[in-house]
Amino acid sequence: MARKREKKHPETHYQDAVKRYISKKHGCATVRELNFGGPKFDVVGFSPDSGEFHIVECKLTSRLVGIGQTFGQILAYKAMIFDAGEQFLNAYLKQLAKEGITKISFYSEVAQFANERKIPIRFYVALREKACSRPDFLRLMKRDLAGVGIIRINKHSQCRDYITVRGQKDFELCAAERIEVPISTPPRPTVQKVLEHQGSGPDVVDLTAALDSRILRMRHGMKSVLHSKYGVFYRVRTNFAGLYPKKQFIRVAIREGHKWKKARVKHKGQLLAITKRIKKALSRSLFD
Repeated sequence: MARKREKKHPETHYQDAVKRYISKKHGCATVRELNFGGPKFDVVGFSPDSGEFHIVECKLTSRLVGIGQTFGQILAYKAMIFDAGEQFLNAYLKQLAKEGITKISFYSEVAQFANERKIPIRFYVALREKACSRPDFLRLMKRDLAGVGIIRINKHSQCRDYITVRGQKDFELCAAERIEVPISTPPRPTVQKVLEHQGSGPDVVDLTAALDSRILRMRHGMKSVLHSKYGVFYRVRTNFAGLYPKKQFIRVAIREGHKWKKARVKHKGQLLAITKRIKKALSRSLFD
């Protein structure tokens, strides 16, 4: 008897199957075809329990070149989130509202990810049964993209997190690793002028851009002005903080009481503490 051929459905059919699977398995609030200015993300879910996203690229292809391109699309997703992470978060929020998904409160996580400048994500490719018939090729793909998971969609349109190899279920091959995707923070033109004048190194450029972004988000109406060519001051009513980038660190001036105190910032681990001090200085300046 001839083996029954796997029926091929439109891609939206498989996206729906993956959406249901991700929602049930990981407790995600899940949307399809998320768009924020580039290629659409096929399936995106966020799990409040684990505090991480699950992003899936679905493909009908069973050709080896097509499967390789499906894995390659994950790199494009990472690049888009790196370049426009906050737009990604906002687009997801809008899509939740549009689809009437209100079972999770996501606003605090958005603020947290934006402040930390990184988003925890598990990436997957979703492939039909026929595309999973060459586990040796899938292992080759995962040598370069080890963290990408595989979701197998069987001929009944059911999603599975394993591939059967010689009669054994291989879960490890299909596992996805949690990846912290950083959010790029390019310096504003005003800050860039100071960085270039001071000859700041790449680490200081990143630190300064991140701290500048945090300060500007503290309050509506925040202003920043150049202090000669050496620094930037911030004010709402009166100056309360200033950044002086150097080659290997940032000197931060904070108005505490009637005095200006200085701190040196050399690595990202110091950002949280210095941000708290600057917030306190801002609060005091509003009541002076």
